[in-house]
Amino acid sequence: MVRGAKLSTALSKAGLIAGHGPWSRIVGFRHLLSAPGGEKGAPQPLWGGAAGIHGARFTPKGGFDSVYLAEEPVTALLEVQALVVISGGLVPLRTARWALVTGDGIVSNVLDLTYASILKALGTTEQEMTGAWARATYPPTQELARAAYDSGRITGIKYGSAKHPGGTNLMVFSDRLVPPSTDYLEVHDPHGHLAQRLGG
Repeated sequence: MVRGAKLSTALSKAGLIAGHGPWSRIVGFRHLLSAPGGEKGAPQPLWGGAAGIHGARFTPKGGFDSVYLAEEPVTALLEVQALVVISGGLVPLRTARWALVTGDGIVSNVLDLTYASILKALGTTEQEMTGAWARATYPPTQELARAAYDSGRITGIKYGSAKHPGGTNLMVFSDRLVPPSTDYLEVHDPHGHLAQRLGG
């Protein structure tokens, strides 16, 4: 991947897309029993703080809040390793309880890493964007996301799933969902138990 000023220039020229739901998000059930961070209030299934606290594929530890979504439920389950793929199909694992949350919304100004032309312009590859990141000091995915965030023009990053070939995910910089932007993310919750809306 290109770095420094070359990366900033490439991002400034990159074409951006708009994305819309529905999306799927998997949240540990224990995190939906109360408000995040020990605060008082309702659960927040779209809380983006955990990625910044622990680090994630496109989120440096101690970095910006970001919400991770998948374009289909199976991809979301595979990403958190609640399912695995074997030759016979999908197999559930014994894990702590998960909750599947369906989200809707509109997110404009998305950098789409599923386009080969975008990857080429950034000097990167699908392998680099989906490869192992957790043990690296500063993985290229986080470096890219930091530059995208600092650019001020990018609201999210669409990328191929490392756990589900053919599946796609979306990472959203949640603090960009503020006026004058009309972008938003919202939990689809007709019963009102986990209602949350960011932006718009």
